[in-house]
Amino acid sequence: MSHSEVNQKDARYAEAKRVTQVGTLGDTFLTFGKLIIGVLSNSAALVAEGLHSGADLLFDLVVLVGMKIARKQPDEGHPYGHGKFEGLISLLLAVILLMVAVGVVVDAVHRMGSGEELKAPGQLAFWAALISIITKEALFQYTVRVGRRQKSNIIMANAWHHRADSISSFAALLGIGGALMGYPILDPVAAIAVAFFVSKVGFEIGHNAIKELTDSAEAVDEEIRQRITDLIHGIPEVLSAHFVTPRQLGPDIIVDVHVVVPMELSVSEGHQVAERVKMNLLQQVDSITEVIVHVDTEDDMHRSFPIHDSRDTLLQWVQGEIRPTGPVKGIRRLQPNYTWDGIHLDLVLEVDESRSFAEVHADAQSLCDRLLAGDRKIREVRTSLASREAGLAP
Repeated sequence: MSHSEVNQKDARYAEAKRVTQVGTLGDTFLTFGKLIIGVLSNSAALVAEGLHSGADLLFDLVVLVGMKIARKQPDEGHPYGHGKFEGLISLLLAVILLMVAVGVVVDAVHRMGSGEELKAPGQLAFWAALISIITKEALFQYTVRVGRRQKSNIIMANAWHHRADSISSFAALLGIGGALMGYPILDPVAAIAVAFFVSKVGFEIGHNAIKELTDSAEAVDEEIRQRITDLIHGIPEVLSAHFVTPRQLGPDIIVDVHVVVPMELSVSEGHQVAERVKMNLLQQVDSITEVIVHVDTEDDMHRSFPIHDSRDTLLQWVQGEIRPTGPVKGIRRLQPNYTWDGIHLDLVLEVDESRSFAEVHADAQSLCDRLLAGDRKIREVRTSLASREAGLAP
């Protein structure tokens, strides 16, 4: 990783840490404020809101720890880095949110079914809910901008926590307002509405975390997936691409891809194409940190590639087919190109230069005919001639 890439990752981490710390301060203030005012004002909805903000506060703290772990460099035990720890932490937080939602519903139902006369909450609870709406919406707008810019699932999850808290605070506000107007039953009803929003966010975060942990393609944004495909096909030597598999690891993306290149390319040329594909993706998509490219000469997506004879085996066989008395004396170079249907051979022939061109051509053609008629699945033979002075080696 270059120095500039390290600096860029450090800047992204600093920004992510800063936005999460701001959210932590806001959630700390709202958690204790809602719980204290909710208890003093006898508002089940505001107490539920306090628990929701408490879950957000816990989320903030775990996000900070998760980002620090995910930022660790790859090591022997984690060769692809520690990005999946973000997914694990997101899944844990989803479970916490669902547990909070269940607790709120149980408490609200108990209040409504206890037979005791429900009391309207104090006006302070109404103003506390209003302040919560304004604060959480501001935190949402700030956090979601950072999350979108960094394309970080865990920051986006935190942002939607803020939005869910803002919406649930609005539900609490309606419930508290209705209770103050003479309908105290609306306060626990609002608490159940808050629990619904909390559980909805919990399910969404858990679903996204599971997609990431199971290497689902849907864990990577559709726009990024299309961008990856376009960049791969933008390399002139790439005839097609298959098994394009981007995987989300926290804030990072690892891409596996098989590219099909022309059959006549050499191994070193194929390697150059793979390097261009890799560098293009790394330079054009910030969140991609690793690219693994497999080079094929044909699409092997739907069937296994057949195993043909090796170069050495073919060389021995071709040399055995040369007539001892003919003008073709040996093989200077043999280049097999393997396909689904068989082998395409490129041969550089060593010939007796004292013989006429017609004799050489006839003997070379006869050799090609014998090779094509053999049982080695030879589909094409292309020959060229080399003099002894050329210095070519098989």
